[in-house]
Amino acid sequence: MSQASLHLVKEGTKIRNWKNSPKGIIRQISPLTPQMQRTEGQELLRVEDLSLSYQTTGGMARALENVNLTLSKKEFVAIVGESGAGKSTLALAIIGLLPRNAKPDGQIYLRGNNLLKLNDKGWENVRGTEIGMIFQEPLTSLNPIEKVGDQLSETLSQNSNGKKVKAYDYSPGGSSSSMTISDRITMLLPRREGKFLPEVHEWLRKVRIPDPESVAQRYPFQLSGGMMQRVMIAMALSQRPSLLLADEPTTALDVTTQAQILKLMKNLIDEQETAIILVTHDLGVAVQVADRIIVMYAGEIMEDGSTENIFTNALHPYTKALLKCYPKSAKSKERLETIPGSIPDLRQEIKGCKFADRCAYVSNVCRADKIKLVEVEEGHFARCTLFY
Repeated sequence: MSQASLHLVKEGTKIRNWKNSPKGIIRQISPLTPQMQRTEGQELLRVEDLSLSYQTTGGMARALENVNLTLSKKEFVAIVGESGAGKSTLALAIIGLLPRNAKPDGQIYLRGNNLLKLNDKGWENVRGTEIGMIFQEPLTSLNPIEKVGDQLSETLSQNSNGKKVKAYDYSPGGSSSSMTISDRITMLLPRREGKFLPEVHEWLRKVRIPDPESVAQRYPFQLSGGMMQRVMIAMALSQRPSLLLADEPTTALDVTTQAQILKLMKNLIDEQETAIILVTHDLGVAVQVADRIIVMYAGEIMEDGSTENIFTNALHPYTKALLKCYPKSAKSKERLETIPGSIPDLRQEIKGCKFADRCAYVSNVCRADKIKLVEVEEGHFARCTLFY
């Protein structure tokens, strides 16, 4: 979306086809509503009262606190907020890739199964087939000395054998710390799975990579950032997951490539019937693709609503402040506003609203007790005393 278009959204102009999209009405879902109102159908993911702390040298840092949300099949949800809001931590908790010092508490249900109760074997059966993830920097996720086609072939072969790729942990005392040098070299050698090449080429075509036969023979460092990110998307989707987590997948890309990747992800919802959770700090990215936007701050959900409601009728002071920080148009000469202060130290006990010190509407009641997430209007939730 252009800056001028975003200006129209912020000023309250109705955007054509948002409520009459080809797939039905805009999704407006309560974080804990049993009956999904979404036209696509059933609930896929449910997070209930999820709290998570990290053990640090300075004490326990509470990264997530009482997070509740639901996701339906084929839904596209964007989670936005500044650095330190807990967006990536939430995504890592959903896929079970938390570091050892993380202490989660609560429930994460996928198709009715509590993921936090799974052992290592159970997680191996979930990652890839049920939940896939695209990380922010593709160059660090791909093996630099193995051709793209070999890496995608390995993923396809693991899927066909019903086995999952094992994560390697080289930290002191880790599961792989005892591996010999020979074992590690063998792990890095190319796997030339010729029988999977036709499928490799087909997946590269699906992510709109031109000349897939040639690209499959290249190494990651020979590709552009956008091409590598497409390869990562192809690898994730080749497992046909029900849920795809995308953690800042367009951060390092130029504007044109970013738009192409976002369009690709949007199209894949219909083609592969995959639900997507997009983690981003860029509201301009969220407005282009998301059915629904969740605004997070200091580990809590501050606002949850349809994309249209968030941009035309923002409720929480933090959401309003974020919108004011975004350029109104490409030619605007107005000075951009900033939000004073910074995210509070999550190692400290915070009794009231975590945004109180930076809020223009703060009152005594904001600091008195924990603030609840309330439904202000149908499908639109906010965590603020202004709506009690």
